[in-house]
Amino acid sequence: MLVIVQVIERFGAAAVGFYRFKGLIEDVGTLDQVATKLGIDISVLQEMIHAYQEASESGEDQFEKVSFPTAFSEKDHFYVAFVTPSLHYCMGGLEITTSAQVLRAVGDTKTPVPGLFAAGEVTGGVHGANRLGGNSLLECVVYGRIAGYHAAHSKQ
Repeated sequence: MLVIVQVIERFGAAAVGFYRFKGLIEDVGTLDQVATKLGIDISVLQEMIHAYQEASESGEDQFEKVSFPTAFSEKDHFYVAFVTPSLHYCMGGLEITTSAQVLRAVGDTKTPVPGLFAAGEVTGGVHGANRLGGNSLLECVVYGRIAGYHAAHSKQ
């Protein structure tokens, strides 16, 4: 993904700094340098920028995109963001008690597994069928403390 300074300013320089540190965004420079970095002919990038600008002016592109939050120029200073798929949260998992002890099904009965505690995304059901954004950290911290406490005080 091509990114320019105006986008970084709008998105937040501090966040972009973190992504640069992680190697997900790289300060590349000119469009020629972008082409070299990505192994793409410069004419392909120029054509893409012109097509984006035309779509922005007409209000829709060939994919029915209607939002064009910024304008690009071949003269801009470019950053390249490396976009990859990721799993940000996994719904479902081990069922736990309010003490964070893992449950197992034995027939129609669920019983605690002696000495096994869990917290965070390995567990499921704490938020129901869905969760609010950001709650996974809360889940990890709260149930992490609960699991740690009960594991430390477990006689099993």
